[in-house]
Amino acid sequence: MRDFWETHRWPPGERRAHWHILFTDEPAVHDYARAHAPLLDHHPELNPVPIEWLHATLQSIGPLSPAAATAVAEAARSALCETEPFEIEIGPAQAVRYGVVLALSPETAISQLFWTLRRATESVIGTKAMPPAPKVFRPHMALAYSGAQWDHDGLSHALVALRPPRPRITVTRVVLVHQAQTWRDKYHWTVIAKIPLGRSPRPCSRQ
Repeated sequence: MRDFWETHRWPPGERRAHWHILFTDEPAVHDYARAHAPLLDHHPELNPVPIEWLHATLQSIGPLSPAAATAVAEAARSALCETEPFEIEIGPAQAVRYGVVLALSPETAISQLFWTLRRATESVIGTKAMPPAPKVFRPHMALAYSGAQWDHDGLSHALVALRPPRPRITVTRVVLVHQAQTWRDKYHWTVIAKIPLGRSPRPCSRQ
């Protein structure tokens, strides 16, 4: 496993807008993360994500002015007006190149959400202002970041053996945040906007 922080260091004080699925009100997800905590704590090379900062990143955007953030949120609100809430399953955990992540499924529904948000954001700030689009979006959520370069074979085997029951939750909204980085520790943020999925009281607008 490689050192996540060496390749993901942000300029001091920089804040970047992101689209996230958050799990603040999902105790089953918290319990699932806690079930892995003793194993993760056994490896000092890892920086586990605190329960209150668990998230699934849908789209990294970059720095946004307040006016641009408001416009991006409104574009997403219109774009998601007819996207209904959907159920996802979280897990299993797996050790990857830069840490430990939880799989999210079904990938198709989450990928569609990603592309909808991507197009809505591009409609406001332009394609060139966005990070390059992936050929395929692979949804996941981070459980721990690696803080060193080390052999994680033992951890991989232990994760396979652990396998607590996987939680299922319903995604009812996406959240636009201004995200900051505490280097070699965690990400944290302030919320810009919460966008519900599905029809709102006002009619859907067409872009």
